[in-house]
Amino acid sequence: MSSDDESHARGLRRLRRYTFFTLIGSGPLSLFMSASFLASSDMDPTVLPLAAGAVVGSVVFCTSALALHWHGEGMWRRRIFWGLGAALLVAGAAVEASTHQIGDAWAAPAGLLVAEVTLWAPRGKRARALMTGSACAVALVAVLASAGLMARESVLMAMVLVAVVAATPVCQLWHYQVALDLEEARGLAAKLAVAEERLRFAGELHDIQGGNLQAITLKAQVARRLLDRDPGRAAEEIHAVEELARTALKDTREVVGGYRKVALTDEIDSAARILKSAGVQATVPDEAPTLDADTEKLLGLLVREATTNLIRHAEPTAANVSIVEVDAQITVTVTNNGAPEPTDGGHGLSMLVERFGEAGGKVEHEHDGDRFVLKGTLPKAPAPMQPLRPLRIGPRPRRAVRR
Repeated sequence: MSSDDESHARGLRRLRRYTFFTLIGSGPLSLFMSASFLASSDMDPTVLPLAAGAVVGSVVFCTSALALHWHGEGMWRRRIFWGLGAALLVAGAAVEASTHQIGDAWAAPAGLLVAEVTLWAPRGKRARALMTGSACAVALVAVLASAGLMARESVLMAMVLVAVVAATPVCQLWHYQVALDLEEARGLAAKLAVAEERLRFAGELHDIQGGNLQAITLKAQVARRLLDRDPGRAAEEIHAVEELARTALKDTREVVGGYRKVALTDEIDSAARILKSAGVQATVPDEAPTLDADTEKLLGLLVREATTNLIRHAEPTAANVSIVEVDAQITVTVTNNGAPEPTDGGHGLSMLVERFGEAGGKVEHEHDGDRFVLKGTLPKAPAPMQPLRPLRIGPRPRRAVRR
């Protein structure tokens, strides 16, 4: 576990302890407020112990129900405790009403009862349940006040105490649940980042090694055919295979280290060398425009994928790579003959379509007889740290690479 993970776990444990003590502490706090009201009241001394016992019992039962909620216990036990707490609250208030107006000592225990009822509601509806429960408690006090059983000032006291006592544990539990959700989201984000990195690595490995391995296969086939007829030429081809293998190994290490950069000019030069080795007459641009890194990477991947597919699936004699800049867009087109019958696009083309789409561009391909055209278009962004220059309209100068 990393230091950040340990810090998050430690903070979550502290928040859990704080939430638990806040939740359970709402009981003693309510009891203290009720005791303060009872101590300052002029209730009959013979009734006071009964009222105090009812307050204590109601608070204990309701706090126990909140503790069961914290530990994830079943609903039926919580409802039994809540019912006992409510019964004691009503009995104590009735005892007080028999000799005296009902005082404000019952507001805090009533808030605990409202808090427990609120937690019965599903997440997302508890704010409404809290407001409804508090409003019902205040309405009951207003009815009792209008009947002369409570002082009119008790309505205002109930509005404050019931809402505050009820909201304290509910909001604290909500805060803790939000922290849990954020921690879960953070863990999910970390897993997604790992999965994304694996996909990126797989894509980079496919992009970089596809052409190298195809060229190695081609060179090995040529060397095998020339082994008996022209040993000297076969030795040259085997040496070329060795060099290609070294390049492939170097590229693999760079991919693993994250240092491999795809440049459009390098990919065009690599395509020219591979096509020449395959005996294909190729025409490629003399130079590539200066582009931002992301655009160069995508266009370079398109040239690489087209070259790999051309060697692997077609039997071309000629190929053409062109670059056209029009307005704020740049298009790279790879054309070859000797294409086989059209088939469903492979993984490489699907990957290109997805990547170009994410960058605001598009990839098109079409068959015309034995002619295959692959075209990729991207919005052209100014290269970093480069002065702006006029766009060149039309195809770039091209150079011929002959057998």
